Amino acid sequence: MPSTSQPEDAIWYCVRVRGAADHAGWVRTGQLSELPALVGAGKGSVIEVCLTTDYRAVPPGRFRRVFCNRNRGLVGLEVTFRGETVRYAPLRMLTSNLRFRRVLELFARARGVSIRDVMENGRFRAFSSRQLLLHVRTDSVSATELYRGGPLVLAGGRSSRERAEDLAAGISSWMVRNQSADGGLPYKYWPSRGTESPADNAIRRFLACVALARLGELRGSVELRDAARRNLRFNLRRYFRDLGDGRGAIVERTGAKLGAAALAGLAILESRATGEFQSEFGMLAAGVDSLAGGKEGFRTFFFPPERNGSNWNFYSGEALLFWAEAMRRDAPFAPSPERVAEIFARCSERHRRARNPAFVPWHTQACALLFRQTGRREYAEFALEMSDWLLSMQQWDERPDLPLDLRGRFYDPRRPDFGPPHASSTAVYLEGLTDAIAIAREVGDATRAAAYRRAVERGLRSLRQLQFRDRNDAFYVSKAARVMGALRTEAYDNAVRIDSAAHALAATVKFLKL
Repeated sequence: MPSTSQPEDAIWYCVRVRGAADHAGWVRTGQLSELPALVGAGKGSVIEVCLTTDYRAVPPGRFRRVFCNRNRGLVGLEVTFRGETVRYAPLRMLTSNLRFRRVLELFARARGVSIRDVMENGRFRAFSSRQLLLHVRTDSVSATELYRGGPLVLAGGRSSRERAEDLAAGISSWMVRNQSADGGLPYKYWPSRGTESPADNAIRRFLACVALARLGELRGSVELRDAARRNLRFNLRRYFRDLGDGRGAIVERTGAKLGAAALAGLAILESRATGEFQSEFGMLAAGVDSLAGGKEGFRTFFFPPERNGSNWNFYSGEALLFWAEAMRRDAPFAPSPERVAEIFARCSERHRRARNPAFVPWHTQACALLFRQTGRREYAEFALEMSDWLLSMQQWDERPDLPLDLRGRFYDPRRPDFGPPHASSTAVYLEGLTDAIAIAREVGDATRAAAYRRAVERGLRSLRQLQFRDRNDAFYVSKAARVMGALRTEAYDNAVRIDSAAHALAATVKFLKL
């Protein structure tokens, strides 16, 4: 792609005071030490800076390829239309959580034209940038180098255990700090807007309860165990319903899911609350049992019936994990080993017919518990088989053009039908792989154990990259307490969601137990 001329005003800046944007614009190239005075940045403010370079024309036919998600926050967009030129710096898009398509929508709407008109009659250029954060102090200016809006987490440096400790400490602190008086945790938060999303999902809420209870147990922390118990009460009050016939379910606006009942039951077990919630636990266990059977192993919805089969890869594993944990704790209503083996055989058969990565971590965790309890080799062998298959989906150094901050995540660009990359996906895969390490060690397979551990260590780097760690990667967040310690959805999407934090916390607890 040929380079084209670089504009004179090639420096983007945005002056921020306590995270909020004060004023922004483009200025001519000059000394960084002179920039605060040039742009009127007062003491105590910070300046986000993009030193732009390498401007190159992008034909409309290549727009989607160049201006794709993985380039968001690294590549800027320049639009020239009807004699007007507007540039969108990478940091501007990142801190506003704007996709390239959304930028074009806003550009076209402001001018009363269609996106099609802009695409057909406009000209586009991409450009790169060096990104900095300038801290303006009383008598000095210090600079922090950024990579896509945050300091880059290097593969080396801190040990994997230290990285896991840092992740767990940040996530648990975020959860406790943001827990409401009635025990609730925020489901989804938009840092750029400073507001909570109205979206909701019971499974993901119960996941957080499970992870927090596990960390409380590992740490011997009364505070964390109490926070998990209060969150469990909140979730059960909000979602639990008696269906009659001795069955209970977790009911949401869209229906009642097998996975939600299983996760709620698991949360009661992990919070050691079977006494307090004896009635609910018994009905949830009966509900899960009522959906077991058939050639698929489990039906996935209590209602509506037309949704049966949806999310089978997730929910069947969540149910099997609940069963395995109930067996391990000798809980009331736990199924027999024979019934579990029967359902496991049906689930594993279906997975082999149509493999899907969403199936792997849940069933690996269940297999790890079942293998330790029964000694049946088929559980160990299936977990290792699944984990071997999953490893090929982790991105690391197989592509030299892969951005550094994306390394360690799980995503197969050849199979977009498996779903987009997401912090929660990488984190839940690490949960399963950590159990796979333990299984491999138990059966004496050192080669596999080492391969899985390497994948987990790489994944921990990816998750730590996505965590809001300090003001250098939350410089654009006006309500820092709402995000510090939480995980962004992706390197180019700063939305915070509870399942990203919950899976990451659960994975680090498993890793630390190793």
